[in-house]
Amino acid sequence: MVNDTLSSTGPSDQRSNAGLWPGPWPAEDGGPCRTQQPRGLGGLGIGAGERLEVTAVRDALATTMVVLREPGEVFVLRHTLGRRPLRDPTTAWVERIDPLTLAPLRRSPQLPAGPFWPGGIAAHADGSLHVVAGNHCHRLSPELEVLATRQLPGPRPYNSFVVLTDGTLVMKDFDRALHEPARLVLLDPATLERRCEDVPLHEPAIARLSADGDDLYVVGARSVVRLHWDGTRLERDSDWGAPYVVPGQSYGWDPVIAGGHLWFMDNGAHDYVTTMQGAGIAPGPVHLIRMSLSDAADVERVEVCGAARGAVTDPPLYDAGRRIAVAYDSANGIVSAFRFGKRLEPLWRRELAHAAHMIFYPDTGELVLHDFHGPAILRTRAGRAVSRRATAIMRRPALRALATRASRDEVLVVDIETGAELGRAAVPSLMQSVVFPAPGFGRDLYWCTMTTIARVAVT
Repeated sequence: MVNDTLSSTGPSDQRSNAGLWPGPWPAEDGGPCRTQQPRGLGGLGIGAGERLEVTAVRDALATTMVVLREPGEVFVLRHTLGRRPLRDPTTAWVERIDPLTLAPLRRSPQLPAGPFWPGGIAAHADGSLHVVAGNHCHRLSPELEVLATRQLPGPRPYNSFVVLTDGTLVMKDFDRALHEPARLVLLDPATLERRCEDVPLHEPAIARLSADGDDLYVVGARSVVRLHWDGTRLERDSDWGAPYVVPGQSYGWDPVIAGGHLWFMDNGAHDYVTTMQGAGIAPGPVHLIRMSLSDAADVERVEVCGAARGAVTDPPLYDAGRRIAVAYDSANGIVSAFRFGKRLEPLWRRELAHAAHMIFYPDTGELVLHDFHGPAILRTRAGRAVSRRATAIMRRPALRALATRASRDEVLVVDIETGAELGRAAVPSLMQSVVFPAPGFGRDLYWCTMTTIARVAVT
C-alpha cells in the first residue's frame, strides 16, 4: 500500500523540482537540491515488533541508480563494465523493473556511452526519461524507446546532470587527473540541441551539479561558484562563492542545498575498488562545510571525526526542520550528526561503514544509512591492487556469487535525532554501495550497489 502522507520538503525544493515529473523520486537524490527526501510519501514508520527485511534481491552488475515515476514505475540505470573499468568504453541501458520482485519488465536498447563513469537518469516533467552516460545524452519514452541521442563535446565522461525549472538539462564533464577545467553544457529536453553556448569553468570539478530553482551550484576542485540561468544565458554570480580547500585536503563532493545553506564534504579523492574503507588519499580528516547562500562570508568547516586519511564520495544530508546535519568519513567508518544553531555542534556519532547516498523521511525522522562488511584485506592497498586486477570476478555471475558470500551491505534505519538504530537488513553484495538508492512507494526502499539491487521493506 502506498503511504500518502505528505513529506515536509520545503518550498525551495518543490520549486527546484518543477522541471521533473511530479513523482516521489524522479531523479538522483530526489531532485537537484539533493535533499534526499521523497515527495508525497511518508516515512517507513518502523514500530515496536517490526523489522527491516530483504524481500527481493537480484544480482545486477553495474547498477547505478533507481528512480520512480508513476505509481509502480521503477526504473534502473545500468551499464557495461570492461576489463579495465576506468579505461574501456561502455554502453548503458535502462530497465523498468517489477516493484516487488525486481524482475525486468522492459529494457531499453543499448545506449552509447563511451568513457566510463556512473551516469544519471531523471523522469522529466515532459513525460520522458533522460539519461547521461559517458559523453552521451539520451531521451527515452516511458516505454524505453529512444527518442533522441546527443554526443556531448570532448572525450571525457559527464557525471550525470540536473534539470532546471524550465526543463533545461545541465551537465558537466570532468577530468579525473584534475588538469582540465570543466565545461557546462545546457540542452533542450526535447531535441537535445544546445540552449546556449557552452560555459567553461575556471577549474576542474569532480562533484556532481546541484541546483535551486535556476541557480546552479558547482563545487570545483578548489572553490565553489554559483551561476544563474535566465532562460537564454548562464552567468556566474560574482558576489557569491569562495575557495574551500586547505592544506592536507582534497576536493569536495556533491553539494546539498537546504535551509538556506550549501552543504558538502571535502576529501573526495579516494582509491575505491570494492570498498571505501581504508581508501583515503589526502592526509587530513574529512570536513563538513557549510556555506550560507545569502552571505558569501558565512562559511563554516567542522571535522567529521578528526581521523587522518579520511575520504568520501557522496553528499551529506541536512534536515532543515530539525536543524540537523549528517556527515561521514567512509575511509574510517564514522557517521556523525551535528545540531546547527549559530554554529554546528556535535550531536551523535556512530561507527558505520557508510559510503552511499542517503534517504531521509522528514515526517518520521528516519534516516537510511548502511554498514558494509567485507574481508579486511580489501581495506588495504595490497588488497585493492589485487581487486583492481581481478575484474573477472565482478563480470562473471558465478564468481560474483562466490565472492559475495564473504561480504554484505547492511541497510539500516536510524533516528536522526539520536542515531538510535530502528532496523537493519543485510543485502548480499560484493561491493560497498557508493551509488543511489530510492524509496519505494510504500513502507519499502530500493538499495543498489555496483553488483546488486534489493528491495528492503518493513515487516
